[in-house]
Order: sequence, then structure tokens, then C-alpha cells
Amino acid sequence: MPLLVAILIGAGVGILGTVLHLHFSWIGGTTTEEGAWVLPWGAVLALLLVASAQLWWTLRSSLAWTGGVVAIAAFTTAMVMGNWPGLDTFAVAANDYTFAVVPGPAIAGTVWVWGIPAVAIITMLLTQPLLRHPVARD
Repeated sequence: MPLLVAILIGAGVGILGTVLHLHFSWIGGTTTEEGAWVLPWGAVLALLLVASAQLWWTLRSSLAWTGGVVAIAAFTTAMVMGNWPGLDTFAVAANDYTFAVVPGPAIAGTVWVWGIPAVAIITMLLTQPLLRHPVARD
């Protein structure tokens, strides 16, 4: 049961994060030619969503591996949605062309997709000391 719930949570977080990650703001202008910076705040919020769901389910289930499953399911869902066939596009490729033409979505997508494994590892390391352990008897 904890495995199924972890997969469902991860898939839900992956869907929500993929939809949320493309929100970004320009700082200092509206193009990189003007020296502007892209602030991918949607990707940052999506990564916080992954971390909080992973932390919550790990602590709720008291099983260390369930958080990893949440993150794997979120990453897999983001990859599937990013490569979904058809006219709906949930992701922009990270290559020289997209960074030059549409830097906002390219940066936000890169932060989102490659941030999931980084956030997963950090959250798993931070969660370990918080797991419930049986009290040692004297």
C-alpha cells in the first residue's frame, strides 16, 4: 500500500509541477539582450511541492524508501508530459536554440526537470534523522 500511495502522490505532484513550472518573471528588462535575468519562480515552487510531498509521505509512512518513490514518480511523470505527442507542449528542449530564442521557458524547464533529482536527494538526506525509531531499552 505505501508503494501505491507513493506512486500516486508522485504522479500528482509531477502533473502539478509540470503545469506550474513554466511561470517565470523577467528581472531588469524583457530580453536577455537587454541584460535581463529570468527568475523561474514557477519551477522553484514546483520543486518545493515535490520536496514537501516527499517529506510528508516519508514521515507519514515511516519508510525511508517511499520518499524516493515519490520523487521517481514525479520525475517520470514530468518526462512523460514533456515528451507527450501532439500539439500540447508541456516542456521546451534545453538546447542552444531554445536558450537563445525562448530563454524563459528553457531555463524554467531545465530547473524543473533536473531539480527533481537534486531535491529528492536533499530531502531524503534531511528526512533520515526525522524518521521514527523505536526507543532503545536500557
